[in-house]
Amino acid sequence: MSMRPTSRRQFLRLGGALAAGVGIASAPAGFASASSKTGPTSTPGHTGDWLAYREDCAQCSYPGDPGFVARSPEELDAAKASWETPEYGYYTGHNPSNPGAAVDSPWQLVAVNASTAYALGYCGRGVKLGMMDSGYRPTHEAFQTGLIVPVRAEGVYGTSGFGYRNAATPANPFTKGERFTIAADQARTSDYGHGTGMLGVTSGIRDGKDQHGIAFGSKIYVANTGGSDTQSHGPFHDYVYWYAANKALVDAGAQVINSSWGSYVQTLDRARFDGLANDLGANGNLANAYLLAGKDSASATAMATIVPSEYLKDLEYQYFFFKKSYSKGGIQYNPKYPGRSFMDAIWEAIKDSGTVNVRSAGNNDWSNPYFRPAYPLFNPWAENQFVAVGGVQPPTAANPEYAKQFGFNEAGLARWWTVSTPSNSVRTTSSAGDTNYSNSSGTSPATPVATAVMGILLSRYPNMDAKQVRELMFTTANNKMSDGVRFLGTGQTSPSGASTDWTAPDGLPDARWGWGIPDLAKGMYGPGQFLSPMTYNMNKAPLDVWSNDISQIAIKEREKEDRQWLADYKRHGIAYAGEFSPNVLNPDGTLNEQAFMLQGILADPYIQAITDGRPELYDKITHADAVKWRKEWMDARAAYIQHKIDEKLYTASLVKQGSGTLIMAGHDTYEGGTTVEGGKLSINGSHASSILVKGGTLGGGGRVAGSIHVDRGVLQPGLSSKEAASAASITLVDVAPGNVLNVGGDVTVSRAGRLAITISGDHDYTSVRAAGHLKLDGELTLDIRARLTPGTVLTIMSGDSIKGNFHSLPERRTLNAGRHLFRVSYHHGDVTLTVVRTLPGAGSGGV
Repeated sequence: MSMRPTSRRQFLRLGGALAAGVGIASAPAGFASASSKTGPTSTPGHTGDWLAYREDCAQCSYPGDPGFVARSPEELDAAKASWETPEYGYYTGHNPSNPGAAVDSPWQLVAVNASTAYALGYCGRGVKLGMMDSGYRPTHEAFQTGLIVPVRAEGVYGTSGFGYRNAATPANPFTKGERFTIAADQARTSDYGHGTGMLGVTSGIRDGKDQHGIAFGSKIYVANTGGSDTQSHGPFHDYVYWYAANKALVDAGAQVINSSWGSYVQTLDRARFDGLANDLGANGNLANAYLLAGKDSASATAMATIVPSEYLKDLEYQYFFFKKSYSKGGIQYNPKYPGRSFMDAIWEAIKDSGTVNVRSAGNNDWSNPYFRPAYPLFNPWAENQFVAVGGVQPPTAANPEYAKQFGFNEAGLARWWTVSTPSNSVRTTSSAGDTNYSNSSGTSPATPVATAVMGILLSRYPNMDAKQVRELMFTTANNKMSDGVRFLGTGQTSPSGASTDWTAPDGLPDARWGWGIPDLAKGMYGPGQFLSPMTYNMNKAPLDVWSNDISQIAIKEREKEDRQWLADYKRHGIAYAGEFSPNVLNPDGTLNEQAFMLQGILADPYIQAITDGRPELYDKITHADAVKWRKEWMDARAAYIQHKIDEKLYTASLVKQGSGTLIMAGHDTYEGGTTVEGGKLSINGSHASSILVKGGTLGGGGRVAGSIHVDRGVLQPGLSSKEAASAASITLVDVAPGNVLNVGGDVTVSRAGRLAITISGDHDYTSVRAAGHLKLDGELTLDIRARLTPGTVLTIMSGDSIKGNFHSLPERRTLNAGRHLFRVSYHHGDVTLTVVRTLPGAGSGGV
């Protein structure tokens, strides 16, 4: 992944907007900017043609808003600064006009470099997002917009239970056979506080007051969980309700669904109570207690009442507990959906639509997120539609850079689908009143930051779906401090004294951070890597430019890890996953000495009934079930890895489809091949892989290290000044024109293919220069744009050798094109055209 570092001084001056390379602004074809606000130095011209395809953030702002969309490179810095108002916030979250050092303004927009997106015209317009939370206060001033829409759905509960499990006595009941209504804006006097805060992070309008949402131009559909943030993470929810709610969001068109609610069921103090809930007195169970220090905790007993998520066996136990609760004999068993949990309901609701679910990692200092965001570990088919979100702290006087929030759950086993975003003192809307704002902390407010980033990226890339934008967000995330050094540097430690530095090699997700902090400055300029074979169908925006360097580092490491896992599983079977959780019974049915007790189930009358008054046994897993369910998830993972191997899904490759033009201007090192099936692909940087043209056009003035095979379609070398100007008008960074496409391998133009050469003068014409062999059988067409001098020799192709010739153009055959007569020759590895003579009217253009 390339990153153009800036100095800390520049970083602060730009509000954290890191300078990036060439980019593009494009929107769905037919989109017109009704009232573009431009800067003082804007000059109409060719920019206006393409600006019509760029979204205008100004349409979502307020009268007098200083924010404007840049039309030229010279305006870009000023345009970024124009969006960085007090409502946008500051690098530290402290408004310098107020005394003191408290966080009193947003910093989340600065952290993700949102002003770069706004300056280029992207704020989420035309994008539909979703939010599953506790509902919201519809009368709040920040929500007075038609872009926030509550969904409506109804149904009948299939099971009975309680939604709140964070205390000894469960609460918030629901009853089997009872009708439910999903309405996020329903009149309520409580329980909508959490959703109100989360909605403000994503969608609070830009009105000059206190703070605004990151994707303030997007449309967001909101469903409610039926409770507050106290709603349990655990396996205590009804399948039917959760399917209906999430399906309502999907049916409304939500491309991304934010889910940052929930509080996991607690354990009884493991230093005091044994696994059967017997009170052994203060520290009476200390000798046998399953005590873990947590990722960064300074106290060995600090996590004594929190469900562990430190090791695979801890996550696996949570998975087992879900399986037990939804299987026959479990508290949430529904015979219509046997064994399927509310997490499975969410997956069933989104899987066919391609909608991405964004979930909070949890706030309990473990090395792994909880089961809910780690769901793809046990259902790997869901991974491409999940994002887990960890936390980042704002800068302080002691630590003047963003730091990993050491008190929250890390990426761990979910690092391949995790990002880290602002989580402490995130300024947002408050349900306390219609004009109230407050700070929110936890991975809850971190999650809508990631959702909103995806919303902006979806508006930037209308030709991409949410799964592709998810990968783009990952591979353009920031893992550097403002001085270009990887996170986090000297002085960044947890209370235990451990370093919180980024430890993964560049290009790979880190065990703490996942992919890092989403970076909209870099995300404007194309993918940083391909994490799977990518098909880019440009059927909406007519032009796009990718200037980020696109690599294959992560997908190759993932392949290596997965193949090793598969081999070890085949060799060792389920033993490869290690020991079971202490809450799994021994093979003889006895209780492990380190077993613990979940407190939120003891007073549940339903659990009392199904356990004959022994609720303390309900959270234990039999050894037979543990073996069965472990084999189930491990077999699923093995099958998924084998599927990826068989389908070549570990290959970093690109298929270009659709009528639009894609200009690739970076140094691309992926090696899985590129295929052009429609429209035009222009290579203007360096390209490591070979290119197959099966329709459409391949052009550019860069270098292709591999071979080019035009099976059918057109090879049209060069990037004209007009094309470069059009690209630059969108990217606001120069794209250099050029006549020569250099190729490191062979060039083949098959019978159904064509070479198209543009000639603008005796010494100004496009050509192909290959280090390998030329294999010719297709057509040759010429576009003559100037009068040429007889006797001029034009070398339109060169290679190590030549096999064949263009169709109907053998050696020394003459060709009449553009009122010029040419003689064709194929000697010494060169294809040349010699101007024999000009005809009347020559130079007026023609083929």
